[in-house]
Amino acid sequence: MKRKISILGSTGSVGTQCLDLIEENLKDFELITITAGINEKKLEEQVNKFKPKYYYSKSDLNYSYGKRLNNYQDILKFDDSDLIVIALSGVEGIDPTIFSLEQGRKVLLANKESLVVGGDIIVELSKDNGGEIIPLDSEHSAIWQCIKNEDYGSIDRVILTASGGALRDRATEELKKITVDDVLAHPTWKMGKKITVDSSTLINKVFEVQEASNLFSLPLDKIEVLFHRQSLIHGLAEFNDGNILAVLSYPDMKIPILYGLYYPERKSSSKIEKIDFRSIESLSFESFPEEKLGWFNFGMQLLNSSKLAPSFLVGSDQAAVEMFLEGKVSYTGMLDAMKRVYERFDFSVEYNLETIKETVQRSYIMTLKEIE
Repeated sequence: MKRKISILGSTGSVGTQCLDLIEENLKDFELITITAGINEKKLEEQVNKFKPKYYYSKSDLNYSYGKRLNNYQDILKFDDSDLIVIALSGVEGIDPTIFSLEQGRKVLLANKESLVVGGDIIVELSKDNGGEIIPLDSEHSAIWQCIKNEDYGSIDRVILTASGGALRDRATEELKKITVDDVLAHPTWKMGKKITVDSSTLINKVFEVQEASNLFSLPLDKIEVLFHRQSLIHGLAEFNDGNILAVLSYPDMKIPILYGLYYPERKSSSKIEKIDFRSIESLSFESFPEEKLGWFNFGMQLLNSSKLAPSFLVGSDQAAVEMFLEGKVSYTGMLDAMKRVYERFDFSVEYNLETIKETVQRSYIMTLKEIE
């Protein structure tokens, strides 16, 4: 029987790679809905090629195939997919994730923000409604594979790895002159612009620590992050008997995506290259050098300060990165602006889904204004 699947964010990096794998295995999938933000041309190409039942974008254009839907709620009203891929970047992915899990869907989640800002609530929402969250992040897919059949009480720690991004060997004094092109030249991963910037600042790793804590119900002090330049080991879990399990693969998002698409089965693909261990000279791990800790320490301090602090970080970082990509703030100016906004931000409200979204929006707007 074919798996019915919808991809929210089909024109982005994860969405296009997901469609690439589906195209190779059309006998296994029926594409129900695809959505895009502003990339209308690419969405039209995908609609004509894959012929989904429904499509959605922010414009009012109609295509020659499929039915246009008006919003994400409509998608889940008409859509009967078995799998919902949330490949939307940033805060746009939060509501569709909630809508999907409320309906008991199986969600393949590439949107970090959903699990960062209210992951504990979202995980409970999934359990209460019979939904399921399958992480598509390479690190969380790796950790999940290491621990999902284990007694969580036997876990001493999990380790997330970080490549360090394009700026990992740049001196601190160089960072003020860093350009957008410098940041986007990631040494090992091919990703979208936002996540590539976050990778260079290490805010991405702060998000991933919070994501892992919420997704796997682990305290923050059991989650570590280490530099791993080769980007071959994506996650490790150490147990109380001294054994360590790790997941290794080439740095290719298609690998965790393929695992998610077919879970609990495994599926081979001609589009995936397997590791040749004879070509690997070494696997190295390093602590973060002191000059790289500014962003990371700021983010980790936030995580420990308030339950709404992750929501602040998501909104503020979204605004800062957008301004950087538009050339309106320097690389180091992003963190300076976020710190100033944080110092005057009011966190004295109740923690729930509504205040989470309000905090994201408020911190986003305040950071935009701070930079403008």
